[in-house]
Amino acid sequence: MTARITGHQQHRRLKAYFLIQPLLAAGMMMLASYPASAVELLASLDPAQTQAGNAHRPILRPLLYGINENDLEMAKNRSSIRYSDRWEMVSERSRYVRHRLVESLRAKHVPDALQVIPIVESTYNPYALSRSGAVGLWQLMPKTAMSLGISPDRKIDGRRSVEKSTTVAVQYLIDLYDRFDNWPLAIAAYNLGPNAVAARLRKEPWDIGNPLEKLPVPEETRDYVIHIIGLVALLEEGALAFPDPIKTLPVNLQPPVDLHLLAGLSGMEKDEIFHFNPSLNQAQYLSRPVTIHVPESLHAQVQESAAKAGPKFVYATVKKGDSLWSIAKTHSCSVESLKQLNRGSSKVLRIGQKLKVPANQLARASANINPLLNSDRRIRYRVRSGDSLWRIASRFGTTVKAITKINNLSSKSIIRAGDTLWVLARIRPG
Repeated sequence: MTARITGHQQHRRLKAYFLIQPLLAAGMMMLASYPASAVELLASLDPAQTQAGNAHRPILRPLLYGINENDLEMAKNRSSIRYSDRWEMVSERSRYVRHRLVESLRAKHVPDALQVIPIVESTYNPYALSRSGAVGLWQLMPKTAMSLGISPDRKIDGRRSVEKSTTVAVQYLIDLYDRFDNWPLAIAAYNLGPNAVAARLRKEPWDIGNPLEKLPVPEETRDYVIHIIGLVALLEEGALAFPDPIKTLPVNLQPPVDLHLLAGLSGMEKDEIFHFNPSLNQAQYLSRPVTIHVPESLHAQVQESAAKAGPKFVYATVKKGDSLWSIAKTHSCSVESLKQLNRGSSKVLRIGQKLKVPANQLARASANINPLLNSDRRIRYRVRSGDSLWRIASRFGTTVKAITKINNLSSKSIIRAGDTLWVLARIRPG
């Protein structure tokens, strides 16, 4: 009777293979010349300290390693049911960002198969915003993003940056993999949190040789893991396939620049520039240099057009006591030109209203926003422990003033866990 090999034994054997195989390939030694004890010693070493070429990286197995055929079939069936109807949408969205996403994966030397995680997280929508405040392709929570070195500001949100979000999400996954020693548990911890997974494992241990249905996590997290495993398997066997992504190149832009105007001068489709550059909060950069990515085929045209893409008009925000005459005087134009720029606007000015003005007083102007960010998305948010008005505002890309105004609060109001607030998010919810 053949003894069953446990997941731990499989892991030790795989360690020995990865440690010895590069040396064999280089012709540096013959395994047969080494006693069994030496092979066992190699297998017992810490892989993070011994992997050739990278002394500080764990050995990363393929995502499907150790998962039995029955589980793979089950995972493929579930993923196919859930994502077949969505695949056209996922595919179209992926074309704008997947080239840089996969490049970022390869820069971290991790399996390309990790590119399926944004399918489950955001259906490849970099503008996705969950009701808990997670943002972007990888659905990074604000606290997690900040702990990994991403701090959004009013002009650029790194959580929506293809490269930055992928790099930090993958590093987080590497850390989780190193902690839990297999991909199903690392992926579960990405969804549920590492401490929550560790606590459950103490009560109910799980090994890579066990069924996926026995993962000791909530059903939602178990489904999350199963869908990712299933998508990896479907892609590997060719049942699903990503379209070729659009290769992009960076362009460094000096202010002032109007991205709508730049796109038009370069022959890009309406809003296309914002599909390639989801981290942008603004459509005009009046004082800050900005780097954008554009299709390789249009790179030369964009560079040539950049010098001609200064804004023709910007926005002025109406303040208390303002009139068309005072605004025209401030921005060195006539009342008549203001009326022409703002045709259709009410003759009665409202505090907070934005008016188009000629772009000759940039220091006094407000830039218009990325049109793919919905500026009036009304979300009902339940306050959690540790929240503050500032944290909530940062999470949803808005301001404390905007939150207090819509909820009839003062900036000094005390909020408590369980309270509900209306939030006008500047990011389109997923």
